[in-house]
Amino acid sequence: MMSLFFLYFFCVVSYLVNFFSFMNSLLILESISIILFLCLFLCLMQCFSMKILMFYFVFLVSESAVGLSILVKSVKYYGAMSFKSMNLSLF
Repeated sequence: MMSLFFLYFFCVVSYLVNFFSFMNSLLILESISIILFLCLFLCLMQCFSMKILMFYFVFLVSESAVGLSILVKSVKYYGAMSFKSMNLSLF
């Protein structure tokens, strides 16, 4: 459990520091969501219902689909060459 906490902390710090690439930020956000999913799973396995976990999983999948559509639309609109230099602080 402590290793998941340190991995989560590392992902959050790298997200807060990393404003160099939009795609890297989306990948870091997805890894944070998956780590939270694993932590919820470990906590809810002990004595609680799994309904909360399923609601979170549905939210995670829909949020991932929205992030992917934003990524595809921005690559389509700005092009692949200028997309590599895109900065998150410009949004």
